[in-house]
Amino acid sequence: MISPKSKKQWYPSQTLDTIPMPSVKSLTKIKYEPGKRGVRRVAVLNKIFMKYITDIMSTGTVAMNIVGKGIEISKVRVTPDFLTVNVFWVCKGDSTDEETESLLNSVAGALRHELSTLRVMGEVPYIVFVKDRQEAQVADLQRRLAKADYGEDYTPTEMGHLLKTEFTLDTKLSPEMKAKISQLEDDLPISEDPIPEMTHNVYGLDHASILSRLLAARRKSKDAWSSLKAECPVISYRAPLSKESEVDTGKQKQELAEFLLKRQILQNKLRKQKRDSREWVETNEQNADDVNDEYQEFEDEYYEDYDDPYYVDEIQFPKNGKPNSSD
Repeated sequence: MISPKSKKQWYPSQTLDTIPMPSVKSLTKIKYEPGKRGVRRVAVLNKIFMKYITDIMSTGTVAMNIVGKGIEISKVRVTPDFLTVNVFWVCKGDSTDEETESLLNSVAGALRHELSTLRVMGEVPYIVFVKDRQEAQVADLQRRLAKADYGEDYTPTEMGHLLKTEFTLDTKLSPEMKAKISQLEDDLPISEDPIPEMTHNVYGLDHASILSRLLAARRKSKDAWSSLKAECPVISYRAPLSKESEVDTGKQKQELAEFLLKRQILQNKLRKQKRDSREWVETNEQNADDVNDEYQEFEDEYYEDYDDPYYVDEIQFPKNGKPNSSD
């Protein structure tokens, strides 16, 4: 018979020996891996943060005590989760690195505030200053090589100090020998090599002939203009360049006074002519009004006599009874 109890499934139990060891990839795996657009955005943000961070630190906006310290920023890297900005700075490998690190960590907050005012992104990540290990290792290697080559007491000098303008002689000379050498140097005639003539045929072109032709054409044009001005003088509003304008204030004042006097006389004449013409017009208008009045009176008298019937009869039949004959 079949047992009513359900069969229990067996699962293999994992012991400590069977648990797989974690790999390097699993330990270093990033929780957030950006895609193609995210990688491009991170690259752009790296360049933008590099530019703004170096500008702000060089101008001393966040802190004046970091100016002149010789701090060099090698690169800037934004983490894929956009939570931190790692600013890598070059360390010198001496005792000043600790002081520089503490100084940079103290200005990280102010630097983040300045970046937030520039609206680089919505929320600026936290700023973390990190030593550039690669540059530090290179500096340490250079220091060790210099110590091995030149010893522990070696102090490096600038490259400009190694250049010498004159030859030096390490052997000590007697004063008599120095006097003889100086006398020989004075007696030696100074001969200067003649300077070679500069050639004008670069790339197969005779520049001297071309320049001479241009100068001849320019001289010819200038002579033509000068002869034209001499034959036909024209009023020119441009002051000559060779002669400086000499201003005589007394003469100018006298000419101005004469001009104002002539103008006043002309205005008086015009005013007098205008007044005379106005008087003449008024007299003519008055005479015309008198003539019109006389003509109107004559016309009125004539029409009054013409309307009188007795006046007409007297004209046609006078007292002698004979009508007037009109010639």
